[in-house]
Amino acid sequence: METNDEPMFMIADWLVKDTLGTTTDAKTVLTSKTTSLVDLKRLKTIFKHLRIEGETTADRRLGARLYATTIASGLVFHEQLISDQSIPRLIQAFSDLEQDGNLPQDIRNVARQATELMPGFA
Repeated sequence: METNDEPMFMIADWLVKDTLGTTTDAKTVLTSKTTSLVDLKRLKTIFKHLRIEGETTADRRLGARLYATTIASGLVFHEQLISDQSIPRLIQAFSDLEQDGNLPQDIRNVARQATELMPGFA
């Protein structure tokens, strides 16, 4: 199976491909306006499980980052807040994504856009 060039995304790519039945990598799915809200919600659930039950600390950290990214993508691409988290907590999560230099720039851009949209949801 082909995966994203980012080694840390290998598990994420596999989860996206398995969950959605697609050949598209995680980064592309999470940063595309063509990904449906239904698919983002499905991935949010999967990444939440990875965040909690990941085998390693790195897996759990990746799960947390991608969980937040699915929420940011729902906001940016569908103008829907797909989380019950508090607004301040989401703003912090999006800010953390934007500041994480280990993440691809496309994901950081989505996080920045989501942060800019948050005042409309407060």
